[in-house]
Amino acid sequence: IQNVVTSFAPRPKKAWWQSENGVEHVSIQLDLEAEFHFTHLIMTFKTFRPAAMLVERSADFGHTWKVYRYFAYDCAASFPHVPHGPPRRIDDVVCESRYSDIEPSTEGEVIYRVLDPAIPIRDPYSPDIQSDGLITHPRLNLDWEQEGWNLQGRAGLLGNCRSGEAVLVLFCTGGVPACLCCGNAEPCPRTARLCTATCVGAEPPQLRAAQPGHMQPRACEPNHAQAWANTVCGLWCHMPCSGDVPAGCDCNEHSRRCHFDMAVFLATGNTSGGVCDGCQHNTMGRRCHLCKPFYYKDPTKDLRDPTVCRACDCDPEGSLDGGLCDGADDPARGLIAGQCRCKEHVAGPRCDRCKPGFFGLSADNLQGCRRCQCDPRGTVADGSRCDPVSGECFCKRLVTGGSCSQCLPEHWGLSHDLPGCRPCDCDVGGARNNLCAMGTGQCQCHSHVIGRQCEQVETGFYRINLDHYTYEAEDARLHQGSVVEREPPPDRPASWTGIGFARMLEGGWVEFHVSDVPFSTEYDVVIRYEPQHPEAWQEVRLKVLRPSPVSASSRCGNTIPADDQL
Repeated sequence: IQNVVTSFAPRPKKAWWQSENGVEHVSIQLDLEAEFHFTHLIMTFKTFRPAAMLVERSADFGHTWKVYRYFAYDCAASFPHVPHGPPRRIDDVVCESRYSDIEPSTEGEVIYRVLDPAIPIRDPYSPDIQSDGLITHPRLNLDWEQEGWNLQGRAGLLGNCRSGEAVLVLFCTGGVPACLCCGNAEPCPRTARLCTATCVGAEPPQLRAAQPGHMQPRACEPNHAQAWANTVCGLWCHMPCSGDVPAGCDCNEHSRRCHFDMAVFLATGNTSGGVCDGCQHNTMGRRCHLCKPFYYKDPTKDLRDPTVCRACDCDPEGSLDGGLCDGADDPARGLIAGQCRCKEHVAGPRCDRCKPGFFGLSADNLQGCRRCQCDPRGTVADGSRCDPVSGECFCKRLVTGGSCSQCLPEHWGLSHDLPGCRPCDCDVGGARNNLCAMGTGQCQCHSHVIGRQCEQVETGFYRINLDHYTYEAEDARLHQGSVVEREPPPDRPASWTGIGFARMLEGGWVEFHVSDVPFSTEYDVVIRYEPQHPEAWQEVRLKVLRPSPVSASSRCGNTIPADDQL
């Protein structure tokens, strides 16, 4: 309907709504734009009341309709299939005649109550009662032209109004919003029958029975235990005391203060403009629903739990942003609550260790760790690995150095071979020692000796064999020892001379008699032995027993007694 006057003051009964002339069947439908709990309906007519009418309601915004009550001068003729008489139960759909008589001819009323006072109700707040009263659209279907309803002889009462015109002075519906959250809190679910959220600064609105069959709203009472109790006013706590927009908030029990933000109100579709202040328990956000940086939401706890936000356990040296972790689970973004985000060369749940092939975790290093500097020829297994703290590489058996790039003393030829290097094997007689150049393996030769191992004599010179003068232990004097004869192997050269060996025990001694040295010069004493114990000899003492003192004029005149003790 159009041209509805919502208020007749200060001229009550001097204005009314009137239907189009000549229309016998009139339908009046209102859109309440929200869910309400319908309590009653009062209509006052300027002229005669309709001969027949019915009251309908829709609880799903006009998709489906249900009849509340039929009214007719002759119920049997107008609604033959509808029971006639007073209802016995709240949900009975019947036809009544008491509001359809010809009299009075003006200001006649039609009254309908959802909860009939004549019907006892045990619990007016039960889900069934609440559901029966839920309404989004009321609709009236009016019919003036009915058989048996004769207006002849009474036309003078109509004044300028002709038969077939609906003339309505007052149309009053009574009810309360189905969810009184006033836009200050979370929106109520469309299927809710009672409020699921509380007006900010007030207790939940409730309904009470003022008298049997009447549901009346009780005004909100501010909850003074809350810090924001005085920010909203009005019967439903729907008006800000200062005249501003309500500042309702749902802070998930992490704050008791909030303020209104117009940008938030518009961004939420005019549903909530509240922004929580002073979020506690390491929370933040408009509704204290997020964890502060360096904290994450425990997925096993309720959002309202004071311990829902736990501290990140990330090593600040190896983590991005100084130890920041994922604040909450978000599969779409690949976030896992509490997961640390490591620097490029760092690994571990806490980002506290270098990846394989890197070392030296440091907060100053943007990548976290430095790459290992290991020579792949000298390191075991994967040549890129090193000690994650010191950076020292893991060398092969015959390799040394921080980067495993050098051979052990008396070895040369760093390579990918299993041991890493090869022995120098310098000739005992031709080389000064068993040291050689690491790259070429060249030994340090005596004068007029050449070759890598110093095993060749320079042209124009000759040498005698190293063991030219040989003295067999089995021919010597033995103390705590015995002679063991051994046959030489037929397929290879023997590793010994003479008939065999002198087997000596710990603490024993062997005395060789040397009587065929042709002249005095520098000689090397070489002892050949084959150990029968896995470890080398711990100590061997050799003493030179001379038959007479050394002449000062001889070539060995500078010898002192200590030289004869080896």
